[in-house]
Amino acid sequence: MAPIWSLVINVPTSELMSQDLIYEMLLATLSLADSTIQIWFTITFAIIVAAHFAGSRIGGFIYHLMSGLYGLYALVLITRYISSAAQIFHYRSLLLERGFEPWPVLPAVSIVIVGGTFILLFGGTIATLWFIQSLRKENESSTQ
Repeated sequence: MAPIWSLVINVPTSELMSQDLIYEMLLATLSLADSTIQIWFTITFAIIVAAHFAGSRIGGFIYHLMSGLYGLYALVLITRYISSAAQIFHYRSLLLERGFEPWPVLPAVSIVIVGGTFILLFGGTIATLWFIQSLRKENESSTQ
């Protein structure tokens, strides 16, 4: 029996997927992971630049709002990246089960890439939130 989510979004089960479809899904998932990283870098850069250049004109409530919204969206993107990584490993294992090599890279390299990217996203988010809050405190102390 197919999982309920595959019935809702019309995704074929792994038994029904052809080799071409598995490769196509693998490439689409790799693309999703890459776009997730690009989106994260973009919003992180935007929030740092906005906080830096407009910092003295932003009140405490707006700093908290910026931090909260950025933190929430970063959490969504990190979750999206983890989901993509799990799908990549799933499609890779499907190809290996059928006797095909998905890419000529050692599995340890893939684990380092996924783990390193996760650490980058999570650590970068924490660092960005810390930067925003330290900038807020600096601006509050300079206006008093």
